Amino acid sequence: MNNRALFTVIATLCLVLGGPSAALAQPQENNPTVDTPTGPFSQADRDLIIKVKQAGLWEMPMGELAQTNAQSDRVKVVGRQLMLDHMMLDQAANKLAADFGMPLPGLPTPGQQTWMKELEGLTGAEFDRRWADRLRSAHGQVFQFIAVVRSNTANDLIRPFAQISSSVVMKHMTLLESTGMVSDVGRALPVPATGIVSASVDTSQGGPGMLVALVVSFAGIATTIAVLRALRPRRLAT
Repeated sequence: MNNRALFTVIATLCLVLGGPSAALAQPQENNPTVDTPTGPFSQADRDLIIKVKQAGLWEMPMGELAQTNAQSDRVKVVGRQLMLDHMMLDQAANKLAADFGMPLPGLPTPGQQTWMKELEGLTGAEFDRRWADRLRSAHGQVFQFIAVVRSNTANDLIRPFAQISSSVVMKHMTLLESTGMVSDVGRALPVPATGIVSASVDTSQGGPGMLVALVVSFAGIATTIAVLRALRPRRLAT
């Protein structure tokens, strides 16, 4: 999926989410799952929107930081792409939150803020390595969460949002790996930071979370193949 195709898909999603500005649902403290015109809206559905929002709150600044602190041209290219993709996802998350009448955080999680401070103090080759590892690890964690939500959600708006988010995360993992700088640290789960996958999702009826993640990954395999093909002729030297 190239950038234009991704933009078209997300723009279409925003149109689907359009309509009356009135909230579809008001979350209730004692009843986290509420009925809406588009189906049940669960706590896990809310958490997905929040996680996508917070991912953008730290990945967009880190993509911008890569333009000045990175030594590798490839890291700069990947950083810019992550930043652009999250700008579009952020718009979709904002629209969903408005439609469902739910608040969104204005700051990254404490763990994400720790990573940001860490990377802001680095430059050159060390920045490149740490940047690739931190971003790749974060994407690996949130990918599993998105897969479980996509498998379990009964809401007609959350399904396409989760599907697109899953495709973007897979694309980003492939891009980060294309830098050649992702180590075992970047592929390991979990990383020593909080707030990335903090929500509890009941998978007792849907099988192990990792199995669900693998099933969902097959749905987006064409995206990954397209990214790999796109990278081949335009790979930059590091």
